[in-house]
Amino acid sequence: MPRRIALILVWLALVPEVEGQIFDGKWETPLTTIGTAIFEPSAIKITLWDLAVILVLAWALTQKGALRGRVRAVITSMWVSLGALALGWLWGVARGGDVRQTMWQLHTFVMMFVVAHLLIATHQTYEHFRTLGRVIVFAALYRAGVLLYFYETVVKQWAERPQTLTTHADSALFVGAILVLGAWALERRSQKAIAWALGASVPICLAIYYNNRRLAWLALLVGMGVAYLLLPPSKTKRQLNRAMLVAAPLFAIYLVLGWGKTGGIFKPVASIATMLGKTEDASSLTRDIENYNLLQTLKTDPILGLGFGHEYHEVNVAYSIKDEFAQYRYIPHNSVLGLLAFAGLIGFAGIWQIFVVTTFFLAREHRLADLAIARAAALAALVGTIVVALQMWGDMGLVTLPVEVLAAACVAAAARLPVLGEAWEASQDLDEDDDEEAEPIHEGG
Repeated sequence: MPRRIALILVWLALVPEVEGQIFDGKWETPLTTIGTAIFEPSAIKITLWDLAVILVLAWALTQKGALRGRVRAVITSMWVSLGALALGWLWGVARGGDVRQTMWQLHTFVMMFVVAHLLIATHQTYEHFRTLGRVIVFAALYRAGVLLYFYETVVKQWAERPQTLTTHADSALFVGAILVLGAWALERRSQKAIAWALGASVPICLAIYYNNRRLAWLALLVGMGVAYLLLPPSKTKRQLNRAMLVAAPLFAIYLVLGWGKTGGIFKPVASIATMLGKTEDASSLTRDIENYNLLQTLKTDPILGLGFGHEYHEVNVAYSIKDEFAQYRYIPHNSVLGLLAFAGLIGFAGIWQIFVVTTFFLAREHRLADLAIARAAALAALVGTIVVALQMWGDMGLVTLPVEVLAAACVAAAARLPVLGEAWEASQDLDEDDDEEAEPIHEGG
């Protein structure tokens, strides 16, 4: 029962709808009322969703197997990250930082670890993680369907169409879902899995296209590239190599023809081109200025940083958005450089190592696992971690709930899958009523 409720909470967090935020407040769905009620924060940033997650976690920890079959190193890594965050908070507050602003800076990231603990406690078999993957895919399909409906029935009636339709968080969800489908198709290699991957990816790719977020195309390309590199030598990889050789000239022609164009089938090329060189747009240039300011802030105290609760130093001013977003100097777009500026090199290392540890254990599981379901889950979670890292670099991943829930799913997979696949020994944390000689659970092969 706790696992089913946890999956519902995950689904809601992946497709949050809050009045005035979803579709820039220009359109609402029947779920907007529900979303507003459970995600609208109180003065201390605690929402009904937060409370539900904490209560279900407390319940889940009382269930059999919740504390068994975990990779101790991943659990320890989670606590190290939280400890580094706590030290950064104490350092910032001690130096006169604004406690209220620290809630905005850290709340969502801290909840990532709470959700990860919840998923670790409730997901104990391969089939459990397969179901979690399905939840991510269907969340993406739901959001893609809503976005496409909004575009066809509302946006097309406007004289001037907006540049984007929803948030960057949807980009991470869309790309993550495509990579889940792709990982399952690559490892399962059945007609049904391939048909699902191709069929479900069509509306999701259309949603990415209409949402016009350039980071989505970059994350998709990087994720697919990493997945390809991780595939061991096999007949499937040889077939992919031949297909890539055939497609390479066509792709090169597509890039050449599309470079400099901004619409139609060349929109993915334009999205990536604006991140590079002379084609940079105002948004890219503004981000460059912000990144420069964050690096200059880091130089003031490279070891310990400013501490949380402080604004980064605006050495160069681009466009002031203080009237629209008062916290913009507390919550920079680039979460990676933001963590460096606020936590310093030592604090950043302590915080960021959770993603390094997660990637290591997922790569180990993917390499050593015998079952297709195990390799697919590990591969999907590994490339999902990379998508999360790119989102952290590209746009406010630190404070975006859907991104952090995706990160929590990846961390949970790293904490459970290596034990299920016997790629790592389980920790010795046992329930009081469990047998000391109990073996890891191996269901869902």
